[in-house]
Amino acid sequence: MKGYLKPGYSLAGRIDRTLSTHPEPLFPLHTDEYWMEQALIESMNATGLSQPNPSVGCVLVKGTQEIARGFTQAYRQAHAERDAFSRIPSGTTLEEVTAYVTLEPCSHFGFQPPCVDLLLKSPIPRIVIAALDPDPRVNGEGIQKLRAAGKTVELQVLDEEARALNHPFFKTRSTQKTVWIGKWAQMPSGHLADLHGNSKWITGEKSRAYTHWLRQKYDCIVVGASTFLKDQPKLTVRDCAYPHHRNPTRFVFDPQGKLLHLPVESLDGFKVLVSKSVLAQHSGVSSEIFVPIPVTPDSPDLAAAFRETLDSLAFERPLQSVMIEGGPRLLNLLLGAGKLDALHIFTGQQKFLELSERERIAWIPDESWSCAASHKFDDDLLQEWVKKD
Repeated sequence: MKGYLKPGYSLAGRIDRTLSTHPEPLFPLHTDEYWMEQALIESMNATGLSQPNPSVGCVLVKGTQEIARGFTQAYRQAHAERDAFSRIPSGTTLEEVTAYVTLEPCSHFGFQPPCVDLLLKSPIPRIVIAALDPDPRVNGEGIQKLRAAGKTVELQVLDEEARALNHPFFKTRSTQKTVWIGKWAQMPSGHLADLHGNSKWITGEKSRAYTHWLRQKYDCIVVGASTFLKDQPKLTVRDCAYPHHRNPTRFVFDPQGKLLHLPVESLDGFKVLVSKSVLAQHSGVSSEIFVPIPVTPDSPDLAAAFRETLDSLAFERPLQSVMIEGGPRLLNLLLGAGKLDALHIFTGQQKFLELSERERIAWIPDESWSCAASHKFDDDLLQEWVKKD
């Protein structure tokens, strides 16, 4: 199935950029689409760095020559436009420059002054913008100010691609809720593992590298207790393209308390979500590591309680996105309860002889889902789905 994003794009941005630092352009040289693609590629340097602010890129072009580019810096620091302006070579005049920005310049004071004021004070005559900012403090106001000052403003160049890259940012602005994403690798039959829970390796190196890029894109990663015990996953970003800004905060979903008997050091920095009733049966466990879910393991409200518990925890930065990496029981629980907002599904050609329905994902897309992207990583097929608003 073909996605609505342009070929070569996904919910992570330019797909080749997640594997290589120098992807080839997909659009004719020096067109608006070409330069906006460059701005989008630049914005990916902010993945894992700018959250909860969106990853934004800005490229300044004079004629057919790029003069500067920039991307959103760490949370509360410079936005893409200011980063690009700081890199303009000394003595460069801006009267014939076009600014390509992947998100509407902000028009309000936050931790940084309004980027639209920077453009208004400059002689830059033309600004090309991919996506409008959904923040109610902006939401078209920046564009109105630019046009009122006599600037030429072009809109919606690679709009869908810019919005997809920042899907959690746009989604949280419309719902005021954390975005939850499912990711899994399956055989053509839909099984994630064989009868005994063995799953290595269903997909190839490129699929795994792309997954690692996703890990730094999302704030928090969760696996089920069985997956943790079987695979001892690291859930790091080691194999994707640079820069590597962060490894995600890592959790294990363990309502039955399977991990309570393990030494704390074997948890390797993971935090564990356990049913409150199970946790109450064990004394002396660390409250910093084991987090109570306020329902029993067999409660019909387990999925909702799990999501609400994790969403309510205190993090270093505001929590915007959570990726569920498995296993099948956890994914089926959340899919069945309608608690996932987007999906990254990898289908490899690996086939196991002994299979069990317990290791199969019971999900078929319906009209409430939209296919965003479809891409081949060698023999693997990636499909990405987004829950419609």
